Amino acid sequence: MKINIIGFSSKGCALAKRISEELKEHECSYFGKTIGDEHGAVHVDSVDEWTKGSFKTCDALIFVGAAGIAVRHIAPYVRSKIKDPAVIVIDELGMNVIPILSGHIGGGNALSKVISERTGAALILTTASDINKRFAVDVFAKNNGLHMNSMKAAKSIAARILEGLPVHVRSDIKAEDSLPEGLTYADNGEAGIYITPYEGPDPFKETLRLTPKNMTIGIGCHRNIEIRAIEERVRDVLKENNISVRSLRAGASIDLKADEKGLLEFFEKYEIPATFFSKDELEKVKGDFTESDYVRSITGVGNVCERSALAVSDGGEIIVKKNAGNGVTVAVAREHKTIRFGGI
Repeated sequence: MKINIIGFSSKGCALAKRISEELKEHECSYFGKTIGDEHGAVHVDSVDEWTKGSFKTCDALIFVGAAGIAVRHIAPYVRSKIKDPAVIVIDELGMNVIPILSGHIGGGNALSKVISERTGAALILTTASDINKRFAVDVFAKNNGLHMNSMKAAKSIAARILEGLPVHVRSDIKAEDSLPEGLTYADNGEAGIYITPYEGPDPFKETLRLTPKNMTIGIGCHRNIEIRAIEERVRDVLKENNISVRSLRAGASIDLKADEKGLLEFFEKYEIPATFFSKDELEKVKGDFTESDYVRSITGVGNVCERSALAVSDGGEIIVKKNAGNGVTVAVAREHKTIRFGGI
């Protein structure tokens, strides 16, 4: 995590320095806004500007001082629990550490726990699921790399769990552990969580869809192909196979396409990390592929998309073989992902 820490007194700056040293596994910077000894901290002229910049560039902000200072300065920049960084307050004596923003998805609660353990500060949690020791669906989603389709549905599910109302679970992904208290497996019902990489009808009257990133996509294309052609082919292939674009963890092609503008634009637009393999690397991939002499004459390997999809996957298997059209070939591999509920 990238973390900015700020102190508002000599004692606060000393603690900010200590916290930055205790969190060596993270990228920490510490700052000071005081007329006293700032203990080597970078001096801040405007806390408003510091906060504004930190919100844009950091995963977490730590205010060493009064909670009111933090609240006043973060207020103009708070937008969404999905996008906001974690905000943590710890008093200048290091007695209490309190996550006040993005405790779950932003990791504020987890980071505060680490700070508590390493500094001796008492951990003060206020999130309902934590103090009641109940399953937190947003934490579960983050820990398992699952995309939540609706914050409204997530809040409703969380409220039902806290009120002791039944919440069902249906999953196309194998779980390594048992369901926490308050959840039961079911194929339909009033409200529930559906964990799936596929599109299709919702199984529950109120459904929170959680999409795992367990698919990889391999793409081959003609030279100077436009992004529009790639988008159309990928969209059609995913639609035909009911695969959510949110499930694409990685994409790949042959290194001959590493400078292909349309392909690069596609991967960037959909935030799909891309890898480009040499023909020798693709040739070493094991499997039953749809080979083409023409493709081999151009690239040196008989199939680009299927081999690329497998090469970039973590022990996956091809579930959509070579699908060609309009100068683009697409294949999809599925990884053998599992999930953990964490048990509460």
